[in-house]
Amino acid sequence: MRRFETRSEATMYRLLLALCLLLLSIALAQAQSYPTKTVRIIVPHGPGGPGDVPPRGIAQSLAQIFGQPFVVENREGADGLIGAEACAKGAPDGHTLCSTSSSVMIINPLVRSRLPYDPPRDFVPVSHYGAANSTLLINPSLKVNSVKELVELARSKPESIAWGGLASSGTGSLVSSWFRNSLGARFNQIPFKSTVPAMQAAVSGSVQVVAYAAGPASGLVKAGKLKALAVLGRVRSRLLPDVPTLKELGYDFEYNTWFGMFAPAKTPSEIVHRLNAEIGKLLADREFNAKFVGSQGIEPDGLTAASPEELVAFLKTDRDSIAKVLNAAGIERE
Repeated sequence: MRRFETRSEATMYRLLLALCLLLLSIALAQAQSYPTKTVRIIVPHGPGGPGDVPPRGIAQSLAQIFGQPFVVENREGADGLIGAEACAKGAPDGHTLCSTSSSVMIINPLVRSRLPYDPPRDFVPVSHYGAANSTLLINPSLKVNSVKELVELARSKPESIAWGGLASSGTGSLVSSWFRNSLGARFNQIPFKSTVPAMQAAVSGSVQVVAYAAGPASGLVKAGKLKALAVLGRVRSRLLPDVPTLKELGYDFEYNTWFGMFAPAKTPSEIVHRLNAEIGKLLADREFNAKFVGSQGIEPDGLTAASPEELVAFLKTDRDSIAKVLNAAGIERE
């Protein structure tokens, strides 16, 4: 037991202990009563697709668990900057959340010198859904049957082939830049607000090439509306098992886009951890995962059960890894 030299020292110690207990009780009460109103989940991506479907499933389930509405609010545009800024400026009380991707949280800060948000400063990670294995897709009207033939055509006719995607932070922009700088294959990059309309443009033939998540792309490939030339990640997609990776084809490129939930910085730790636990249970449920996550080609990558603290460490290392990919692609900060 601690001994005190003076009565005033003992009094001060008791006051500090009482204050700590009071703050702890307030924090616990806040977490237990949360939420007290509608929770907004801001999605900086368009409706449909891997950026939108998982948070909608999570919102439906959390509304039942917590007894308050969880509403998804799409704020697409400007490579995710609009939605991310809105989330960063939200009140840090757990009633504003953000569901987004590595493109918004990692690539944007690496390719843009001016941003209306700073991920390490403005956000705290809540949960991680997994990573989507994107697929290199072409409209069947483009008369090529392999990545090699696509590269050769882009070399012989520079910028004659339209590639749809995000302006600078998406997977498509990343891989097309790598093709340009590493292989001399130059495509005409057509910017879209989100990857969903880019994929739709590829189906209609408005653009000839697009990179899109294997989940929603698999149905279009099987229906003959798009042709899959390669997957861009480390391994083949279980949804398109016959499509080789770029690595298998001899190209030194691999990249997966991950998705997760974030909250504004300074959101109480107790609320962040409670959300982390509940979302973790949902992601571990086989039926939920198949319907809202796996259907989009998002697969577990060892972090779906990670704590917020572990996710902070992951974000630091992932930033370094993606910086190397961007450097190899020749993408410089604007």
